[in-house]
Amino acid sequence: MIQIKYFTGGYDKNLSYLIWCQKSKQAAIVDPAVKITPIVDYIDTNKLELKKILVTHSHSDHIQYLEDIVLKYNHKLKIHISDKTQVDNIKLYDCISHNQVINLGFETIKCLHTPGHYYDSTCFWSIKNNIIFTGDTMFIGRTGRTIHKGSNINALYHSIYNILLKLPRETMIFPGHDYGKIKFDTIDNNIKNSTFFSCKNFVEFLLVMNNYEKSKKK
Repeated sequence: MIQIKYFTGGYDKNLSYLIWCQKSKQAAIVDPAVKITPIVDYIDTNKLELKKILVTHSHSDHIQYLEDIVLKYNHKLKIHISDKTQVDNIKLYDCISHNQVINLGFETIKCLHTPGHYYDSTCFWSIKNNIIFTGDTMFIGRTGRTIHKGSNINALYHSIYNILLKLPRETMIFPGHDYGKIKFDTIDNNIKNSTFFSCKNFVEFLLVMNNYEKSKKK
């Protein structure tokens, strides 16, 4: 079983996750977006062995403390990221691909390439544990935005409707920011409670996204 501890902070209600295999105690950090002291303290207190860092995408707020973590653990960690150019100064990286499987102790995590919010967005899915770490591709209640360089609304629609919403409905979402009324929820509830995830086609999705952006400008 994968155990999860979340940490809040960073640039804008960022969520970093410490996850570990209950049996082996091997651990990984999903998005080093918050100050590392409480994470390191938790690792030490619970005698975990940090082995990996999983990066959902390379926006600066999601890798803000990447180098701090790597330096703390003497470059012994493997960094799993879609775009290796973001970690060229760190030798132990793994340039992940769609459907690639990452081992964490006795657990496996599948990488799902989900561009849209950003070109290198990746979600990390544990099929056995019914959990997925979605970064900024899917929040509780809405998707990530597509207003910056490197984003693409057509790609986001594909990632949401042809990849994430095809997963088992009971899958629990662990997003990259605490933007929802609750921190975590299932894919099923996200579909039921948000128009972002119940569109019949791309035109409807585009309308929902445009209306959201208009509301942000008021």
